[in-house]
Amino acid sequence: MWKYIYKKRNYLIEMVLDIFIFGGCYIIAYILRLDGEIPPETMGIMKTTVPFVILVRTLVFFKLKAFSGQWRYSSIADIVLIVKAISIGTLIIIPAVYLFNRFEYVPRTVFIIDWMLVIFMVGGVRFSRRLLKELLLVNTDNIKRVLIIGAGEVGTSLISEMKSNWDAGYYPAALIDDDPQKINQSFYGIKVHGNRMSIPHVVETLGIDEIIIALPHENGRNMREIVKLCRLTKKPYKIVTNSLNPTDQKNLKNRIRNINIQDLIGRRPIEIDYGKIEQFIEGKRVLVTGAAGSIGSELCRQIASFNPEKLIAFDQSENGLFYLDRELMENFQDLDYSPVLADITDFEETSYIFNQYKPHLVFHAAAYKHVPIMEFNPIQAIKNNIIGTKNVVDISIQNNVRKFVLISTDKAVNPTNFMGMSKKIAEQYVQSRNQEGATKCVAVRFGNVLGSSGSVIRIFEDQIYKGGPITVTHPDVARFFMTIPEAVQLVLQASNFGNGGEIFVLKMGELIKIYELAKEIILLAGKEPNVDIKIDFIGLRPGEKVIEELWEDNEECKEDYNENLYIIKNGDTTDLKDYQQKINEILNSSIRHRNDYKKLKLKLESIAKSVNSNNNGNSQQPEIKKAAILN
Repeated sequence: MWKYIYKKRNYLIEMVLDIFIFGGCYIIAYILRLDGEIPPETMGIMKTTVPFVILVRTLVFFKLKAFSGQWRYSSIADIVLIVKAISIGTLIIIPAVYLFNRFEYVPRTVFIIDWMLVIFMVGGVRFSRRLLKELLLVNTDNIKRVLIIGAGEVGTSLISEMKSNWDAGYYPAALIDDDPQKINQSFYGIKVHGNRMSIPHVVETLGIDEIIIALPHENGRNMREIVKLCRLTKKPYKIVTNSLNPTDQKNLKNRIRNINIQDLIGRRPIEIDYGKIEQFIEGKRVLVTGAAGSIGSELCRQIASFNPEKLIAFDQSENGLFYLDRELMENFQDLDYSPVLADITDFEETSYIFNQYKPHLVFHAAAYKHVPIMEFNPIQAIKNNIIGTKNVVDISIQNNVRKFVLISTDKAVNPTNFMGMSKKIAEQYVQSRNQEGATKCVAVRFGNVLGSSGSVIRIFEDQIYKGGPITVTHPDVARFFMTIPEAVQLVLQASNFGNGGEIFVLKMGELIKIYELAKEIILLAGKEPNVDIKIDFIGLRPGEKVIEELWEDNEECKEDYNENLYIIKNGDTTDLKDYQQKINEILNSSIRHRNDYKKLKLKLESIAKSVNSNNNGNSQQPEIKKAAILN
């Protein structure tokens, strides 16, 4: 019992104090109304009705949950609730007293005075602790004066949270917003002092200790400009993660974090119809090849959240499957899941697995992807990316898989290397087998993903950790970037939409120059590019292009299919019908020219470019923003 009382002490103290206020304000209302001279008849009625008034107000506060015990978190919403509870109580008290004595010897204005006094006293008590802390702590050394960039919903709720939770150590001193209509306005008592160009001046004149960016959905270009202005101030700058829940006070410190490169690349939030994706996956057996890789493992995570009948994680990496198995079993305890250790180039073993599990959906993410490595090992690129894909497609058709989804790459567009050519031929083979039997075949093409095992960002961070230099292949090399979860969300969306035969292209945003990306990562590490950390240009690696593309000139590409996706559907696919023969030619060439990579590449190139070579793509191609990070 005593343990419960101690735990609820703030709540009980508030309730007792409010009860005294309910009774005291009612008595004071009589004293004020009658100038301190209360007739005996009126005094008798007042004493008789005080317990009733206290009881009514207490019950109404209980019913509306107006007792909270959390004074330091009091907000405008709490004031509204208090006024509502007091008003309802007054509306009950007035007719009750009238029925008791027809207001004989009772001035009617007593109830109005009582109503105002209770609101003033209860509200004052609620905000007293918060106001006292704000007055006493605002100028102490352990409280940081903060400039908040963004006077939107996130920024203004952040002000309320900071004022409610002084233990986090922040005092909101000023706001910045680019909306001209908000400049000079105040939100929760904090003034908007100007737009982003005012950041250095506001920091200097108002004694700002730290800058917090409250723009969770800002595009990359604007975020980079804001960060550059923040750097000029020489003050720490951070970003707040998006949470619009003003009651989540305890996590304030955790929600304010350092800027990372994903924030600076920046993409508008994508809209996903999760209901349709769940309908697509729920209750189905789903097989993912390459399940232990960056994309494959994220596919498994997201598919697991949509209640599949069974998830089959197929990979040749024992170590990768071990860690994926642990993660899925820990996070999805009700998931029916099987880790399958096998190689897609082994037709008989792969066929046995499909016969055993009978998947409805197949996501084929298994592939060799590193361009320079494949330039030195082209036979493996052919074996894994072409023959392996052929095996999985053919076996899917034999087992009446409903939909087969190939995870492709922008390296397949106008390919100049073995990796890109192997993926291009894989795309074409998948198209050639579309809707043979019950199987609909689609491909999804996208560029680099942030955070993958071979991501350039991880390489740069490791080089910075070692003291440099950072190595960049070419000053003009540029790539598209997307986060792994975002890419997989769009893969699932495209897979749901696909009717068969399409190549979907994820809208990757803007091209990012790798050199500028390297400079930004160095700056985020608190270093100066080419001063603390040197950037060396080492030349393009074998098979590497300066700029990647998302489609070829002869591909008909439309962007009106979905706001997140482009769709490519070539008009003439007759050349695909003899693709089985072309695969045989590749096999023969890989044997005949095993040691002559030049001839082997020419053979692959001729096959990769043979299909739809006469299709001029008459539709107008969507424009891609070519802007890159600029200093």
